[in-house]
Amino acid sequence: MKKFIAGILTTACVLTSYAQDKALLETLVKKGMLTQQEATQIAKESVAVTPQAKTTKSIKVFGGMQGWFKWADHDISKGTASLDEISGFELKYVKLGLEANVGHGWTAILIMDFGSEGDRRNYLDKVVISKDVDVNYINGTMEIGLRKSNMGIEQITDDFGLLAIDRSIATNVFTHAGNTQDIKCFGGRTVGIFWDGKVPHVEGLYYNAAITSEITEGTSGVINNINANSGLSYYFGFGYENIVDMRGEIKYDFGVNMGYASKGFERNNDKSEVWGVNPYAKLKYGNFSLMGEMFYQNVEYGKTINSASNAFGANVIIAYKVDMSNSMGQIEPVVRFSYVSADGLGAAVTADNRTYYFDEVKTIYLGLNWYTTEAIKTSIGYEYGWYKNGLIPTQASKLDSNMFLAQLQVIF
Repeated sequence: MKKFIAGILTTACVLTSYAQDKALLETLVKKGMLTQQEATQIAKESVAVTPQAKTTKSIKVFGGMQGWFKWADHDISKGTASLDEISGFELKYVKLGLEANVGHGWTAILIMDFGSEGDRRNYLDKVVISKDVDVNYINGTMEIGLRKSNMGIEQITDDFGLLAIDRSIATNVFTHAGNTQDIKCFGGRTVGIFWDGKVPHVEGLYYNAAITSEITEGTSGVINNINANSGLSYYFGFGYENIVDMRGEIKYDFGVNMGYASKGFERNNDKSEVWGVNPYAKLKYGNFSLMGEMFYQNVEYGKTINSASNAFGANVIIAYKVDMSNSMGQIEPVVRFSYVSADGLGAAVTADNRTYYFDEVKTIYLGLNWYTTEAIKTSIGYEYGWYKNGLIPTQASKLDSNMFLAQLQVIF
């Protein structure tokens, strides 16, 4: 019986960690519950995932999925064109991840995304080799591989941790390629060398830096490949976070992200440079949270072949969690305001394979999140958008947008 019980415990442990399995067997032997011979036999008979490298300390499996319903109606109030109503279901994110601690501060992370977002990038969400560094005044983590660059707070927030169901028009225009009239590769998911560090002797002060490929998410399904005409992009940022006790803990975080892409903008196969800044601030007091950020990007030849575009945008998100009974969980009302002044780049509105571009956009989002447990979240949201100054005014000069979203999310 003791061998049977130990076998069940060991098998369950193996599913989460090879190292924990080995440690459990050793503990059972020390306590006299198993002989060394019995432990060896159990290890051989157990269904286990055995790492290729013996130095592997742990392997963590995690993931999540999101199902969406979306309805959207775009009314062109000034212009001759029209856009069809959108409605339907989709699996937005379907993620499965592995994180292996291989010892000596080295970690390998592989996250796949089989949802509708993943097919734009070879179904890769994050693929990095990371190294923790703590030497004298250097404290941080270096990552090499595919991940998001530090540009846009809503953008770098985990897909399963967003307050609003979808990211805003400002986030998409300033961090995702494919949301302007021409291709702008700046601030999105890309391949490179990344550093996230802390200043050891100044508690709360942090910084980041990266050198990456020019190709970013949204341009093609092969962002992990090298483009024959691509250049390098450079990112740097710093910030300060702390906690103040004023009749409760107030957590605040503010900073600025910056970047430069030597060939970040492409129009008619001609490439030009992009540089930009992203100041931000976050505040959390009890169940109340507030996030504000701004974008400014200078795009060489972004307006015309001879003149630059100076685009500006902003996001403000407010949320408040309300504790309900233990069986009901928490509900969280969310309000988000977003603004874009594209200055010739144009913010895209697409429906039925037709796209129109507008230079000024304002949107307001009202939503409600219901956290049944830590693993399950149900959300509904409505967003109204005002789009003005269309780049083709005879077809679409002004547009009013109504969008309803519903989401069910499970993480594990």
